[in-house]
Amino acid sequence: MIITGLVGALVESSYKWGYFVFGCAAFLWVAWTVTMTGRQYATTLGADISRTYTICGVWTIFLWFLYPIAWGICEGGNVISSDSEAVFYGVLDIMAKPVFGALLLWGHRNIDPARLGLHVRDYHEDPDYVADRNTAHHEEKREGGTTTTTNGATTTATDTTV
Repeated sequence: MIITGLVGALVESSYKWGYFVFGCAAFLWVAWTVTMTGRQYATTLGADISRTYTICGVWTIFLWFLYPIAWGICEGGNVISSDSEAVFYGVLDIMAKPVFGALLLWGHRNIDPARLGLHVRDYHEDPDYVADRNTAHHEEKREGGTTTTTNGATTTATDTTV
């Protein structure tokens, strides 16, 4: 999307709108993935994670829809001046990066990172202890007595041959 916008801005003919359409098509695929696939996955992790994902996803997609509009009235159609273009993109960038980051941090303030499959190590923890604890945690989660050895052989509670 960004590359097609750049190439389209550098092309002096009306072919720039072809690059614009190609970039918009790519954006629509990204928007579909964020709004559908990502939201479904977030929903399986819990209501609070789903809410944070939805807030951040809607914010991001809304702002990303404004970027093609900015390109169309700036580089594409030369409707507004360069100064106005810089302000337009500047406001979009501030809203899309730091404001998104603040929303993300605010949304995760009460979510345990372990629910997302993450372990945030404290600075005083020994890295080897954390690795051993994570390995033990994953082995406890396996159900049905099935474990996998280092050579790839699988054993069960009833079959102990390796």
